[in-house]
Amino acid sequence: MSLTWNAVNTAGTGVNVNQTWIDTIGSNIANMNDAVTPGQPVYRAQYVNAGQRVEPSGPWGPGTDAGVQVNAIELGSAKGRMQYEPSNPLANAEGLVEYPAVDLATQMTSLIQAQTSYQANAKVMSNAKDAYQAILNIKA
Repeated sequence: MSLTWNAVNTAGTGVNVNQTWIDTIGSNIANMNDAVTPGQPVYRAQYVNAGQRVEPSGPWGPGTDAGVQVNAIELGSAKGRMQYEPSNPLANAEGLVEYPAVDLATQMTSLIQAQTSYQANAKVMSNAKDAYQAILNIKA
């Protein structure tokens, strides 16, 4: 196996993790305004827990670093943020409704990070493809 193959494989795992990260951010943003009556379950933000992916066996030997993987999707706080909205049909007797504890600014910052990482990994894969094509053209 070539070092280039390893770069493509590693970048591919990064693309997969980044796509999951982008999807969870999208879910968080889509649900951030879902009000509930206090005391009812509120949407819990999702966060990607990613880490090193280790091959148990393979071309590089056991225990070899093989990129990254999603270890888990962790849930944020079950406690939302209370807001006084007495005219909301979901308001309790005190006029409060509960919204998920999702901060749009934090989510947008994470989205920019995830997109930038996705683009970098995709560029590595594209550059490797171009290198492979150049090698095939030389041999032809």
